[in-house]
Amino acid sequence: MQQKKKGLCAAFINPTPNGSVDFLGEAYLLWNHQGVIEYFSSEKPSEEKIRQYEIAVHKDKIAIPGLIDLHTHLPQYEFAAQGSVALLPWLQKYTFPQEARFLDASCAQTQSKNFFRHCLLNGTTTVVAYLSSFLEAAQIAFEEASRTKIRAYLGLTLMDRGVPKEIQTTAVDAQKNMLSLIDTYHKKNGCEFVVTPRFALSCTDALLTLCGEVSHAYKLFLQTHISENTAEVEETLRLFPQCKSYTDVYNVTGCLHERTLLGHGIHLEAKERQLIREKKSAVIHCPTSNNFLGSGIFSYDTLHKEKTRIGLGTDVAGGYSLSMLNEAKQSIEMAKLRAHFDNCSTDLNASHALYQATLGNAAILSRENELGSFSIGKFADIALIDDSKCDPMFGAPPNFYSSLPERLNRILYRSHPDMVASTFIAGEIVFER
Repeated sequence: MQQKKKGLCAAFINPTPNGSVDFLGEAYLLWNHQGVIEYFSSEKPSEEKIRQYEIAVHKDKIAIPGLIDLHTHLPQYEFAAQGSVALLPWLQKYTFPQEARFLDASCAQTQSKNFFRHCLLNGTTTVVAYLSSFLEAAQIAFEEASRTKIRAYLGLTLMDRGVPKEIQTTAVDAQKNMLSLIDTYHKKNGCEFVVTPRFALSCTDALLTLCGEVSHAYKLFLQTHISENTAEVEETLRLFPQCKSYTDVYNVTGCLHERTLLGHGIHLEAKERQLIREKKSAVIHCPTSNNFLGSGIFSYDTLHKEKTRIGLGTDVAGGYSLSMLNEAKQSIEMAKLRAHFDNCSTDLNASHALYQATLGNAAILSRENELGSFSIGKFADIALIDDSKCDPMFGAPPNFYSSLPERLNRILYRSHPDMVASTFIAGEIVFER
């Protein structure tokens, strides 16, 4: 007898293309053996249809789409929450020495396994991450991502100046290593290779130009950092005097295009933002990191109103958590703070923040037709939330504030480390408490 297909009955919060969410107090999500959704509705399926599925019933829990993290650093997770000094000295004290440790394969193995497990236990089903600069460590990360079944966009971090010699590479070696990883792992077992020049300060014109060429030739995403810190901006302009702006550095080297993910973008000038829009690149907002390192307050509402493409990421270890729900909450709070200083209001709220961490981020990856919300034909990527962990009443008596919008507020603002009960990727449970 053929094994039954699977399904879930729970409360659902489902992002919508208009940047909000739908709240369903009880609904059914059914998927086929490939993990593709065949039915989603608040109406109970017919008895004939139900007989085809093994349905897990969790009416006390809330299902949200698997979370998508667009900017983080695998090697840095071990020192999350350490050293809240400014960006450049923080890189020298913590980041570069830590990444040098990844020359040791056993270190790379342990850290990669731990990193992806913590992504899954936080409900993250798709992650875009910087790796170290070492080929073997990158191979280990791709293998571990494949083993855990997480959807992983991973990049060998490339640097040929301004950092310790043990983590530098040359353009020749960078090209050879990138092509090897592309050939072995790109678009296989849920993984994709991302071209990853760390930032302009650590790259020569030659290395940035190579990155631009490879990303165009293979139609790859390219991730880097931009305008995170004022000292970083000043030093970049000193190193590239021929360029009009920090953004122009990436533009003239071919690194600015529709698949470019620009981390931070706090201190962008109006002409830079216009160039980013023209090139259809995306700015990835990392609010926790921006605050932790004192880098500045991202102008979310300004960029949103200008129709700049915006994503959201945890940026571990500048960000101290791999929770995208924490990042969603922090994005709201930093937008409020920015609005206070700008003497205006913000449109960012809990519904839009959850949309950004799911369907909005899926759109940045051009996968909004596959991921980020619940609808027929998409993959059943799910984070099942036990929000009783967040309840100040502990369930007795029942909390008076129990509507789904109120429960969403608690999930974001009273997050608990154990509130993700299980995580599904393509309908398969990949993490369960």
